[in-house]
Amino acid sequence: MTPDSRPLANAMKKNEFSLKYPRRVLFRKGMKFLSKLLITMLTEIKISGKENLPDQGPMILAGNHVATLEAVMMAAYTPGIVEFVGTGDIPFDPNYAVFANAYGLIPINRGNLDRKGLRMGLNVLAQDGIIGIFPEGGTWDHANMSAQIGVALLSYRAQAPILPIGFGGVKGSLEKALKLKHPALQMNVGELMAPVTLEDHDLPIKANLQKAADQVMTKINALIPDEEFQLFQRRIDKLHRLEIKVLDHDQAVALPKELIVRHGEAYARFLYNPTIMDVLVRNLHLPIKPIKLINREVNLRPLLKAWRSILDYLEINPGYFTYRFGVVGGLAMKKSLQELHRLGEWVCQSGYAITIQPVRQYRNVHTGAAVIERGGCFPESM
Repeated sequence: MTPDSRPLANAMKKNEFSLKYPRRVLFRKGMKFLSKLLITMLTEIKISGKENLPDQGPMILAGNHVATLEAVMMAAYTPGIVEFVGTGDIPFDPNYAVFANAYGLIPINRGNLDRKGLRMGLNVLAQDGIIGIFPEGGTWDHANMSAQIGVALLSYRAQAPILPIGFGGVKGSLEKALKLKHPALQMNVGELMAPVTLEDHDLPIKANLQKAADQVMTKINALIPDEEFQLFQRRIDKLHRLEIKVLDHDQAVALPKELIVRHGEAYARFLYNPTIMDVLVRNLHLPIKPIKLINREVNLRPLLKAWRSILDYLEINPGYFTYRFGVVGGLAMKKSLQELHRLGEWVCQSGYAITIQPVRQYRNVHTGAAVIERGGCFPESM
C-alpha cells in the first residue's frame, strides 16, 4: 500500500496513537498457542482459505457471531496479532470476563456515539494492525440480524480491506469439548474485499455505510455452512403481541384509557429474547427474574421492582434497547416498560390481580407452517 493511499496513517504522528499496536505480544502469543493446542485436542476443526489470513494489516477480519469461540479461533489461526473490537457498554459475560480482560479489547459503547473507541480502532489500522470485528454486534438473534455500520466506517475511514470469515459448529461446542465429545468446527475464510467507498452519491453517508456493512454481512453469511445458516433462519413473518387482563375476583376489569398499554408488542418481543434478558441478569445483575412470573400475579411488588430496575438502567445506558431493537423498537420497549409500571402500580393500589401473556406468531421457514407460541422464552439464568 503506497503512502498516498494511506491518508489516515500519514495524518497521524507516532506519538498521537491512543493505542499502540501490537501490544501484550508475549501474552497474546502464549494465548494463541494454548488456544490452538486445545482446539486441536478437543475438537475436529476444518479450516478453508487459511492462506488468506494475514500476518499484518491494515486489515479488518469480519465474522459471524454465535458464541465466544469465534473470537478464540480468529485469534488462534491468524498469523498476526488480532486486536478485537468488543462490547464496552456492558460488563463481559462472567464466564469469560477473566480471559477477555486479560487479552484486552477495544471497548465500544454500542448504541451510543463512541468517538474514543472508533479512534482506537483507526489507530490500530494506521499502524498496519489487524482488527477483529463481528458486524452483527451481538448474539441475540443469530443469522437474522442486520449488520452494524462500524465495520464499514472503520474500513472507509482507514481505507482498510475487509476479510470475511464464516464460522460453523460453534453453538454449544465449548460444552461438548469440555465433555470430550470432539465437536466439529468450521472456519471458512473468504476472499479479501476492497476498502469501503461511498459508491452511491445520492445516499447520505450513513446509508452508504449501512449498504456496505450489509454487503460484508452477505459475504460472511455465504461462508457459513448451509445447514447451520438454515437452522438459525427458521422463523419468518414474526409478529408479537401482549395479552393483558386485570382481574377482580376472576372478573375482568375495564382499564381507564390512560392506563392502556399501547406498546405491548415491544415488551412481548423482549420476552422472546433470552440472550438480552440473560445479559440483564448475569452481566448487569438487575433483579428482573420476576418478569418470568406472568400468570395471575397478585403481589406485584417484585414485578414493579424488575421493571423499574430496567428503566433506571436505561438512564445510564439509553442505547441498550435501541442498539438491539433499532431506534423505533428500542424507544417502544422503553415506553412499554413505563406503561406497564404505571398500570402495575394502579393494579397494586386497587387490590386487583393481573395476567400478562406474551405471544409470538411466525411461519417456519422450512415447512411454511404457521406457529403460535405463548409464555415467552427465558434464559437458564432466570
